[in-house]
Amino acid sequence: MNSRVTPGRHVPMHGVAAMIALIPGCHLAVHPFTDEFAGRPAVTTASVEGVRAAAKSDLVLTRTSPSREIAPEDGTVSHGPLYFEDPYEESGSEDGHFAWTAEDYWQWVYWRGRFLLNAVAFPVSAVVTPPWTVMVSDGNLNDRAWGEKLDAGRR
Repeated sequence: MNSRVTPGRHVPMHGVAAMIALIPGCHLAVHPFTDEFAGRPAVTTASVEGVRAAAKSDLVLTRTSPSREIAPEDGTVSHGPLYFEDPYEESGSEDGHFAWTAEDYWQWVYWRGRFLLNAVAFPVSAVVTPPWTVMVSDGNLNDRAWGEKLDAGRR
């Protein structure tokens, strides 16, 4: 049995394997600095075009009863504790520009560390906020520890 392996012989095979693994995903990559859909015609189907081409007049409904305005009393949503809530998901940099900022690159690294910390500290989180605790979200961000802004709060 020959136990001597020449290192140069396996290098091309590993390189080819790496290239084959990377080639299929290249067309799925999203360019973060350009809007791929800007300037393209609207996506449509044959059924949509058929409805648009039909010469039908709009149907106008009239009601005999007086109109009433109905609004919810409270806009909160009840849910269980969000042990892995991400502050960047709710309060990113909404500056209206279609471009990545330094905050986007930071969040790409930050969420992994935060997830790992939350996974390791989950027993502590479950004691502080037990799973049967009813939480509410109302769409308004509240200040939390270390300057984070999160939506969920205790009822």
